[in-house]
Amino acid sequence: MDISELVKKDCCGCSACMNSCPKDCIKMKPDKEGFSYPVTDAAKCIDCGRCTKVCPVLNKNKTDDRPKAYLVRHRNDDLRKTSTSGGFFAAAAEFVLKEGGCVFGVGFDENFRVRHSFIESMEDIKQFNRSKYVQSDVGFSYRKVKEFLAGGRKVLFTGTPCQVEGLLNYLGRDYDDLYTMDIICKGVPSPKFWRKYLHWQKKRSGKEIREVRFREKTYGYGSTTMRVVFDDGSEYDEPYDVDPMLQFYSKEMISRPSCYNCHCKGKFRRSSFTAGDYWYVSGAAPRMDDGIGVSQVLVNNAKAAEAFEKIRKNLDVEELDFDNDSAINGGMMVASAKPSPRRDEMFADIDELSVHGLQKKYFPSTFKLKNRIKRQIRPIMYNTGILKLYKKWARKKQSEKAAKG
Repeated sequence: MDISELVKKDCCGCSACMNSCPKDCIKMKPDKEGFSYPVTDAAKCIDCGRCTKVCPVLNKNKTDDRPKAYLVRHRNDDLRKTSTSGGFFAAAAEFVLKEGGCVFGVGFDENFRVRHSFIESMEDIKQFNRSKYVQSDVGFSYRKVKEFLAGGRKVLFTGTPCQVEGLLNYLGRDYDDLYTMDIICKGVPSPKFWRKYLHWQKKRSGKEIREVRFREKTYGYGSTTMRVVFDDGSEYDEPYDVDPMLQFYSKEMISRPSCYNCHCKGKFRRSSFTAGDYWYVSGAAPRMDDGIGVSQVLVNNAKAAEAFEKIRKNLDVEELDFDNDSAINGGMMVASAKPSPRRDEMFADIDELSVHGLQKKYFPSTFKLKNRIKRQIRPIMYNTGILKLYKKWARKKQSEKAAKG
C-alpha cells in the first residue's frame, strides 16, 4: 500500500490505516516536504483490506443530519483570552471531563513537535488551547480512543475533518459515549517547514524557546499574531504578514497537497460539533463582539444537541440561521483553498535556503520601508481603538458582500 506520487494529492495522512492494521505493518513516514504517508512492510502484510476500508478518502460516509448553527463565547474571559476563538472547546472538554471522561487534542511535545495526546483533568487543558498551524501526528490515538470507550468512559476527540473521519471509520460504529469535534480547516502546514522555522527562531535569538502561541490576541481577536516566548522571558511578537510561518501558510505555500482537494469538507458532517472562527460577528450579533473572541459552532446531530444543552451553561449563545450563515461564512467550511503557483518552487528551495532566504525570495515586500512603518503604527492604532473600529467596518463590508452573493 505504498503511496505513489500520483495519489499524494488525495492521501490526508490521518493514520487510520496504520491504526487499523492487525499486523502493525503500516508506518507513517515523511516525504521530502515533511508530510507523512503510509508505507507498508509487504513481508508482514496479510492482505486483509482493513487499511483501505477505514480510509476516509476511499470511503466517504455521508449524513443527512441538519446542523444547528450558533455563535458562542465562554463566560470566563481569562480562559477565552488564552483560546484562539471563543472557548467552546474548553467548555466541551469540561463537560466530558466532569463525567469522568478524557479529551483528545493537539499539543506540543518537549521539542515543540505537534502531536495528538489526551488529558483527564481540566488543569491540563492549556496544552490543547490555541490553534497549531502544523499537521499533527495522530500516532495510535484512535486505538486509545477505542480502549477508553470499551472501558465505559466518555471521550471527546478533536482534530481536523479528515482526522475525525479517520477515527469514525476506524471505530466502525457510533458509541453513545463518544463526542467528536472537527475544525473549520483551511489546511495543515508542513511539519518540516515548522522545524525549519523553530531552528530559525533559535538561531536569530540565540535563545531556547519556552512557549509558542499561534494566533495570539496581541491586537485583539482577528489580528493574527505569532508570539514566541524565550527562556529568558523575552518575546517575539509579529503579525501574519511579517512572521514567516504565518506568512507562508496564509499565502497557501506550505499546506499538505490533499488540503487543496479536501474530501472531508462540507456543510453536513458526521462529527458531533464543528467549530471555528466567525469573522462576521459584528454584523450578525454585535453584543457578542467584545474583541476577545467568539466561536462559530455547528451542532451536527441529536446526540450532540443533547450534550450542547449541558455545555451551554458556561457560554453566551446566539443562534444563527444555518442556511444564511452557510452562505456568508461557509467558504472555508465547504471549499478547498487554492495552492500558490509557487508552492512547488518553494519546496524545491526548502533545503537550500534559510527561512530568511525563503522570505526574501518569495515575500520581498516584507522588508520594504513602508511595511516597516505600518508595523510601527499598528500598536498605536490598537491602543487608541482605531484598529478595532477599522476591522469592524471591514468585516461588515465583507459580510454584506457575501450575503449578496
